[in-house]
Order: sequence, then C-alpha cells, then structure tokens
Amino acid sequence: MTTITKEKKKEIVKEFRDNIARQKAVFFVNFKGIKGEKSRELRSELKKEDSGMMVVRKTLAKIAFEKEGIDFDPLSLEGEAGFIFGFGDGISTAKVARKFEKEDSVTLLGGIFEGSVITADEAKAIADLPSREELIGKLLGTMSAPTTGFVRVLQGNIKGLLTVLSKKAEA
Repeated sequence: MTTITKEKKKEIVKEFRDNIARQKAVFFVNFKGIKGEKSRELRSELKKEDSGMMVVRKTLAKIAFEKEGIDFDPLSLEGEAGFIFGFGDGISTAKVARKFEKEDSVTLLGGIFEGSVITADEAKAIADLPSREELIGKLLGTMSAPTTGFVRVLQGNIKGLLTVLSKKAEA
C-alpha cells in the first residue's frame, strides 16, 4: 500500500468537501471486483448525468463529512467504498448506480439524499422511480384522456348519423 503525504491527504479532503458542498445526492457503492473497462464505463455514464465518482480512503471521507457537518461514518461501509456525487438530478445519478449494480459491477450501500442519510434499500427505491420525463408523459396522457374519449364519442355519433342518412337516401 502506498503512503500518501499529509499535503496530498489535505488536497483529497478539500476536493471531497467541495463535491459534498455541490452535490444534490451522494450514493455509496462497494466497487470491489469492478474491472477497469466497467469502471471507465461507469464514470462515463455518470459524467453524462452531471455526476462524478470519487474513491477515497474511508478515514479521509469521514474527516470531510465531519467538517461539512454531516452525521455519517463512512467507516461503517462494507468493502471498497466509492462515493458517487449527483450534481444535477439525484434520481438520474441513482439510476446509473442501480444499472451498474444490476450488472454486478457495484453494490449500492446507501447514500445521502436531500440532506438525509438513506439505506441501501432506500437508494434502490429512489433509483427505481420513474424519471421526470416519464412522469410528465404520464401526466399529459392522463390529462388528455378525457378529451380524447370525448372526441371519439362525438365521432361515433357522427358516423352513426351518416349511416342512418345514407340508408335513408338509398330507400
């Protein structure tokens, strides 16, 4: 194991604190056993969602959380912990983490969402929520359903009237 100088540790803690200050959500993952290609793919997917991942020693993460006033002890996390920061939409960040968990690349261990520490099950539930676009689509579909039904009823009545008039004209 390589030793890190005190100055380097301070830089890592500072960068970690900066990420904590900017984040909308943080998800903790165990990335033990992830292959290099999968790791690059995960980081690329996260970047698309305005997110990022940091791998730091749990003791340095603990210092950063304490300095930011967050009551969480990363030493309680299992395995090799990675911290996924969602700077834009926390739900889309959770979806990326969940996707890689389903591919057996990482394991969701929990996170911090809207200022509260959440469990692994809660993080998975957040990841399984529909996206904003899906919810808007469902809402629009629900709102337009009565109008669509009304138009169909009117068309049915007009077709019925035309059928009656054409039969009358033939007779």
